[in-house]
Amino acid sequence: MQQPKPGLALALVIAACGDGGAVMTEGTGSATTGGEATGGPTGASTGSEGTTGGPTDASSATAGPTTATTTGLTTGDPTDTGEPPPPPPAGTCEVPVELADTARPTAVVGDGTPASCTEAALIVAVAGGGVVTFDCGGPVTITLAQPLKVTGDLVLDGDHQVTLSGGGVTRILDMDTGNFEAQGPNLTVQRLRFIDAKATGTETPLGTDVDGGGGAIFHLGGNVTAIDSTFENNEAATWGPDVAGGAIYGIGVGATTIVGCTFHDNRAANGGAVGALHTALTIVNSTFTANEATGRGANYIDMMGQQAGNGGNGGAIVMDGSGRALEICGATVQGNRAGAFGAALFRTGYEGESTIIDRSTFADNQIPDHDDDASPSSGALYIQGTAVTLTNSTISGNKARGSAGLWILGHGAQPAVADLTNVTITGNSTWPQPEFTMRGIGAGLTIGDDTTGTLLNCTIAGNAAQFGSGILRVTPLVVRNTIISNDAENQYTPLNCTGSMFATPPGTGEHNIQWPTGPQDDMDCTPAISRVDPLLGALADNGGPTQTLAPLAGSPALAAGSDCPPTDQRGEPRGDPCTIGALESAL
Repeated sequence: MQQPKPGLALALVIAACGDGGAVMTEGTGSATTGGEATGGPTGASTGSEGTTGGPTDASSATAGPTTATTTGLTTGDPTDTGEPPPPPPAGTCEVPVELADTARPTAVVGDGTPASCTEAALIVAVAGGGVVTFDCGGPVTITLAQPLKVTGDLVLDGDHQVTLSGGGVTRILDMDTGNFEAQGPNLTVQRLRFIDAKATGTETPLGTDVDGGGGAIFHLGGNVTAIDSTFENNEAATWGPDVAGGAIYGIGVGATTIVGCTFHDNRAANGGAVGALHTALTIVNSTFTANEATGRGANYIDMMGQQAGNGGNGGAIVMDGSGRALEICGATVQGNRAGAFGAALFRTGYEGESTIIDRSTFADNQIPDHDDDASPSSGALYIQGTAVTLTNSTISGNKARGSAGLWILGHGAQPAVADLTNVTITGNSTWPQPEFTMRGIGAGLTIGDDTTGTLLNCTIAGNAAQFGSGILRVTPLVVRNTIISNDAENQYTPLNCTGSMFATPPGTGEHNIQWPTGPQDDMDCTPAISRVDPLLGALADNGGPTQTLAPLAGSPALAAGSDCPPTDQRGEPRGDPCTIGALESAL
């Protein structure tokens, strides 16, 4: 029996009030379609398990937008230069699955000539299941007029010679079991290129239902594995609160596994490239560029208890589901856009599920600066209701109206955990406004309600916002061996960090460096923090899988730490005594 689907939920932050008239006016809201809302407009309850109440300080209390917009974003990304997308970062992380063995195929499409590799032949081969390969005599594009129906276990291997095209009119692979709890079939696609696919679905008052997701590949039930494949210019339905996955959308208790793939210029209402609704999601050594979540208004429950919003979550990746893990290793997520939350990644959980991110880059993603205050938005990564372990990664150059870099928060009654080790957060910024008091707050790391955690040997530097430019709501964190050096534009409260009650109390921890670059001094992020210029170089390739900020000669961070992890962000051994920040030393 198919289970009720959870919504692509979100719980948002309002932050208010600074000294001398510094006021942040942007507020955002959240809920699920499954009755686990986390607050509504003006503190109204939005679900049977939701919490109520509005913000009273600069912490991340949950609240919701009062209206939703009715126009979408334009597709494409201003950072897209037309150059081919970069290849996936091969070999960065150990792969969870290898290429399937195709030495003894069940069926072969083609007889050695391009003309023999037809849609009709492919339909017959896919219907038979098993292992399907191609013999087309060289590179070929097969354009489909209808989706290929997958009803049994299938391996589809193009040997880097085959492109499957939806011709701008159809989805390419459709594995709809009709059963949310189906454990099979198992579909593996490898060494294939998927282009120009288009999915449509059932119209709803808010856009399109979930059946409009998965521009190239859709699976309701079962498991999908994509290996060494490219997904380009695929489109799912572009308007709706739950529809997702410009390239791939998984729904149900199965899993989606992505290894060594490239996703470029795909789009959907949510999850411009990949969507997962209750489906477990693993992404390894893969690249996501210029994808877009085209919806607006997100997804929440309004004051009347009705679902509202038209999507816009997860410019590249969106995931919503209870009891399912998200694992990302060796990913590059760059130049993606969204209309609401998480220009790179949007992830919501319900039971403290694990979110594990390692050796990955989230760079130059953005939520465009909407021209209306009712449109919620936040930066690169938005993760709620889960236990986050983020290691050896860089979050840089992302932009949004508020919380431009990384936002971790609880979901309803479910707390969140934020554990970051060897992480660089730099160059993220809120959109400048004509009056600095109207500029968004929170550029680097935002910590929401019911969230605790530890920052160990992180570098949070060069981020720019009105205030809270380094860490918004540092109070519940233990911060050790970390550099916090950022630009707060507010002339009255140029704060690197805010606490739960705006200016106090700070976080805890030791061996940290703080360097205010605003026109006035700010509060300590942790007790007895060292106020000294950390002398950092520019973001650069200093070795390892991600770019980092190197401490320069004479930096006070050198050999000033204690009890650091054994290796730095590059994977290089730490010294004894160790260096404060994510990078041991590039000297």
